[in-house]
Amino acid sequence: MTLRTLTAVFLTVLSLSLVQTSLASSNLRWLEYSPVRFFTDKDWELAKNAAREALNKKEDGQTVEWRNPDSNNHGSLTANATRTKDGRTCRDLVIKNFANNLEGGATYEFCQKPDGKWGTTRTMPGQ
Repeated sequence: MTLRTLTAVFLTVLSLSLVQTSLASSNLRWLEYSPVRFFTDKDWELAKNAAREALNKKEDGQTVEWRNPDSNNHGSLTANATRTKDGRTCRDLVIKNFANNLEGGATYEFCQKPDGKWGTTRTMPGQ
């Protein structure tokens, strides 16, 4: 996954979570309770590095954990179900994050691009 793609995914969620308009009356209320809302820049950096390590270096089922000692925010990323799809290597990445006494997570499908970087293709159903 490219740093740009992972950054876009994380920053989109983060920026939406910072919207100060009446979240109580919108479909974005869930973001009030998302741990990524409380991530620091260092948290994002640690999470992105962990994602790259999980996708590039770990076997299916192996987990990479990250923790920021300054904020005490942390998470884990587990790469699973490596497969070939349309000639590309794809993996499911289970992401769990913890911040400000909140826990959140989802599973995303990532496929490797011709340049070797990873890009997300979809969120897995039921996550």
